[in-house]
Amino acid sequence: MKNLLLILSSIFCMLSIPSCTEVECPLDSVVVMTCGLYDADSHEKLSISHTLSVTPAGKDTLLLNSASDIQSFVLPLKMGENCDTMLLHFSDSWDQTCTDTLYLHHENLPHFESVECPATIFHKLKEVTWANDRQSNLNVSIDSVVIVRELVDYNDVENIQIYLHSAS
Repeated sequence: MKNLLLILSSIFCMLSIPSCTEVECPLDSVVVMTCGLYDADSHEKLSISHTLSVTPAGKDTLLLNSASDIQSFVLPLKMGENCDTMLLHFSDSWDQTCTDTLYLHHENLPHFESVECPATIFHKLKEVTWANDRQSNLNVSIDSVVIVRELVDYNDVENIQIYLHSAS
């Protein structure tokens, strides 16, 4: 009986010793693209006075809801496709609206920290094109878009700069 008690206490001690290897999985494993807003004429950061909402084309989902006085925002990219179409809905206090379209072409890159961590998908931006709402009389529209960091990953770093024309 004494040997059994000694063996059981030895097993308990060995099981209670922490493991030598600790895997540090990212706490915030959300992959989003950061979009900065800039004035097309001065190339300075811009805090838009209009209200901005963003939706993916063909979906009834809000990615950004009625934001104003912002200089940047984040957008998720699709993991299973190589192009995202985002609709940028601008509006003013007189209910005038304008909807410009962003086409985000990207490559999906599987990313693994270790077998203990969940797999994620990073994205590599290839090209960004846009289309303006030609029928709007609202004085805001996308003038140009520049990719400043191709890799879309966990880092909260600006990936694209959206230059707005006459956004004041």
